[in-house]
Amino acid sequence: MRILDIGIATGYAVLCLSLIAVMNPYLAGVQSDTSISDQHASEAMFSYIRSVGVVFLGDTAPMQVCASLEADSNSTLVLGGQIAGVTCPGAPGTYDGTSTVTVSFPDRQVTIQAWDEEP
Repeated sequence: MRILDIGIATGYAVLCLSLIAVMNPYLAGVQSDTSISDQHASEAMFSYIRSVGVVFLGDTAPMQVCASLEADSNSTLVLGGQIAGVTCPGAPGTYDGTSTVTVSFPDRQVTIQAWDEEP
């Protein structure tokens, strides 16, 4: 009978510890910070695409698109990508959020990426 009591108590303790781990508010905060950073990266990327236009991405020389991406980057947000096989400078060493979109044209594929850097 005593072994059964110990087994039930151990199972209850494991259940309580699992519940505490799942309900940890720190983990929810970290996840929300990442999701906010991903949202910032996504907004910046689509803002860039709206400002230059899809036609620019499809018709302009890859190095000019890379230069444009670099010019629109700032201290907290880095834009990069790959245009028709040409890779632009991109990801910083550390970042909080990221977003990527790929647009296919008849003669090439353009991938635009944004990284929200850690402060």
